[in-house]
Amino acid sequence: MKGGFNNIVRQAQQMQGKIAKVQEEMAEKKIEASTGGGMVTAVVTGDQELLEVKIDPEVVDPEDVEMLQEMVVGAVNQAMKLAGDMMNEEIEKITGGMSIPGLF
Repeated sequence: MKGGFNNIVRQAQQMQGKIAKVQEEMAEKKIEASTGGGMVTAVVTGDQELLEVKIDPEVVDPEDVEMLQEMVVGAVNQAMKLAGDMMNEEIEKITGGMSIPGLF
């Protein structure tokens, strides 16, 4: 029985190492999402760090700042969701879809 437990622990450690590597790789990836037909674009890393927000000057209207704010929030949220989904897909490849509390 002890050998089986040690094997499980070893496999979990290997899985954790693979997940750490994926997380490092994801930090290097850039994910882009836009709103308003491309008028506002957000670029985030795979580990969900906001890198850049691009705003087309045509969408800047001092009379309607609220619309621009909503477009920025929408683009950032979409980029973050895409990055999170990508990270989850990569981790599921390693874990086979099983959830292991405390593994990452």
